[in-house]
Amino acid sequence: MTKEMKTILLVEDDKSLNKIITMKLENAGYCVVSRETAEESLLYLDKELPDLVWLDIYLPGMDGFEFLEKIRGNPKTKDLRVVVVSVSGSNRKIELAEKYGVVDYFVKSNYRIDELISSVTKIINGHSG
Repeated sequence: MTKEMKTILLVEDDKSLNKIITMKLENAGYCVVSRETAEESLLYLDKELPDLVWLDIYLPGMDGFEFLEKIRGNPKTKDLRVVVVSVSGSNRKIELAEKYGVVDYFVKSNYRIDELISSVTKIINGHSG
């Protein structure tokens, strides 16, 4: 019996970071759909629903909070599991993210990429933390 490959939508505008995270997630056995803008991500979500969204807050054009507002306002995407991974972790931003029902909020500088991958793996497989 093979387990179905889980899909992660990665929304990260930093090209090199996007590439590294994609590679590491794929090596961990996930199907990764990589997008650099919220707008591109919304177009993808019109057609497909991933198991998890890895979301950066600082994006060109529409930011991560506007993206969260849009997906939470859409009946098709309102229950998507979202993990925020951002350079900024002010209390206000974390509270706003929690208001939008994110599963977790990680400040990039506090974690190595491998630690983030491990945390996301636990979340996507149904374990919290």
